[in-house]
This record gives sequence, structure tokens and C-alpha cells, in this order.
Amino acid sequence: MIFRERLSICVLSENNKKATNILLSATYVKKAFSLAEVMITLVIIGIIGVMVVPLIEQVTGRHETVVRVKKASSVLGQAIYKIAVQEGLPVGDYGYITEDGDSEFFERFSNVVEHIRICRGTPSGCLAVSEIKQLNGRPMSGFTTKNSLVARDGIAYGWDKNACPGKGLSADDEENCIGCFIVDVNGDKKPNRYGYDLFFFLVVDRKGIVPAGKGNHSADCRRSGIGAQCTSKVIDEEGINYLY
Repeated sequence: MIFRERLSICVLSENNKKATNILLSATYVKKAFSLAEVMITLVIIGIIGVMVVPLIEQVTGRHETVVRVKKASSVLGQAIYKIAVQEGLPVGDYGYITEDGDSEFFERFSNVVEHIRICRGTPSGCLAVSEIKQLNGRPMSGFTTKNSLVARDGIAYGWDKNACPGKGLSADDEENCIGCFIVDVNGDKKPNRYGYDLFFFLVVDRKGIVPAGKGNHSADCRRSGIGAQCTSKVIDEEGINYLY
């Protein structure tokens, strides 16, 4: 924008007896944004926001998932340790789990883990019972576990003594596997997908809690895989890098 202004200057004559007003015309330029320029800038900022904000939310969500997987590992390790102490058993001796039925062991587990909800006979209300998917997006049938709970932090735990196969354990660990914890890091909320929010931890005799995939997860834990063996990879790499 261009502005013009007339300046009046008072000048004394040589004999200082008469003052003369001299009008000067000055032209100067004052820079300012037009409405169109402001609108274009706002549109550009909006487009950048639409592109960047979802990415930030995605990265933040994945970081939170890693934190919760590691927390679940700690909670499970402490739980079976407390049960052994209460029973007066040597640490690492988990034979009592084999002798217990699912309900009996889960009762012990629920007594040492603070929870806000417990589901017996059905996972409904604690774990997802429908729309469960593999990492590759293919549908899965519902969990067979009949006992589960939701901890105070919202993480859900289910127990199934028959779910050891296919979890990427070494041959020795699978032979000595006593049972499997199914962990949903955000409760029964979606996406209910292996490797996204559903992870598996195994109880191995003489070892304790072993994350799924500890023996070999390379074939399963990838975008085209099932995703049941991703737990170890998430903990070891402290990230969910297989989604990229």
C-alpha cells in the first residue's frame, strides 16, 4: 500500500523578520498484508496441520503402546513371583499352575493384581470378543479364554492354558510352556489387532514370563504376518518398527 502526505515546514527568511510556510509533498511506502494474503497463509497452515497432526498422534500412540507392553511384562512377572511366595514355593517352580485348573490359577492371579473389573466364564467386558484381526488385517475368531480382568491402568489380562503353540518360542520353551496370558493394552477398545494392541506372554516352567516371539519372531512379526509373536520384538526394540 502507498501513502502520500503533505508536510508543512516553517522557514525563517534571511532577515528573520518573516516566516514562510513551505509545503513539501512526501511519498512513502508502508508495508502491510492484504486480506487475500492473510487468507492464503491461513489455508497453508491448515493444510500443514491436517498432514502433520495425525502423524504426531500416530507416533505418540505407538510410543504409549510400547510403554504399556513393557508395563504388562513387569506386572505379570511380579504377579507370578508373588503367587510363588504366597504358596511357599521356590521361585521359578510353576508346577502348581499345571495342577490348577484355569479358574483356580486365575483366582490366584486376580488376588495379586489390582483390578477394576473381573470377568469369569467369558472374556466379554474385559477382552474383545469380536472383530479381532491379525496383524495383516485378516479376521480372527474370538479368544477361548474364560477368565480375564482389567487392571486399574486399563490394561486387560486373559489366561489360557492351551494357547502356547504358535507364539514363537524356542523348542525347549514351548515344551515347558504352562500357559498364555493374552494382553490387550487398551482393554476391549479397538483396533483389537495382533501386534497393535493385542500381545501375548507365556509362562514357562523354571523361567517365568517369556514374551511371545522370544525364540523366533521374524516370520510372523511383519505387516503380512499374523502378529502373534510380536511381543518380544516390541520390548527388545522399544518400538513398533514392523508397521513401517
